[in-house]
Amino acid sequence: MFKIAICDDEATSLQINEVLTEQIMEEEGIDYSISTFEDMELMIKVLSGGKEIYNVLLCDILAVGMNGIEAAEELRRLGEQIPVVFISSTAEYAMEGYRVNALRYLQKPIQIEKLREALLEAYQMTQSGNGSLKIQVGDRLYNIPYDEIEYLESRGRDTDVVTADETISVHMKFSDMEQLLPAELFLRCHRSYIINLSQAKDLARYRFLTRQGVEIPVSQLQYAETKNKFLRFQS
Repeated sequence: MFKIAICDDEATSLQINEVLTEQIMEEEGIDYSISTFEDMELMIKVLSGGKEIYNVLLCDILAVGMNGIEAAEELRRLGEQIPVVFISSTAEYAMEGYRVNALRYLQKPIQIEKLREALLEAYQMTQSGNGSLKIQVGDRLYNIPYDEIEYLESRGRDTDVVTADETISVHMKFSDMEQLLPAELFLRCHRSYIINLSQAKDLARYRFLTRQGVEIPVSQLQYAETKNKFLRFQS
């Protein structure tokens, strides 16, 4: 099921966004659910709590108190990498939106076809692992499809990106690398490891086994939550 979160502190806008989203999902024949929020802080608490995994967030930028950019920054800080589609009556914050890895930036009044494009892009990312990790090592640029990444390992100030064919060492903090990855596909199961859930063959107590036969440790403290996320990913 494609799970959508919509946040807007203005009730009429929230209802319009929900109705348009429902129309698009029905027309596209996609099995979906929608959760709506009028409060940014409550939305952050729910999305980062780990009990529910959402596939895309439609978020208004201009809000009383915490705005949409600040909310996205807080979600990223907490490790939530949900694709975010910002909605605003002004283009003023467009560049800031992309600074927090926004998927799209839509202006009000929303054009339904623009919203459709954004939702379908997010849907394709979650269903097929589409998308890629774009990184630079020295003068070389890499564009690594998500579905080719097996796992990532922290090595001090560097991060190893491991595929079936090669290991690419990137001078980047592990937490910064984690923010570049979609949370619905990649799971930090240990302080030094992030696994691609689509590459996980099975999960036993305190370890994953990848399809390539590599054992990835799972933190004891995170085991129950990791197991739940793995089961939800497989459902």
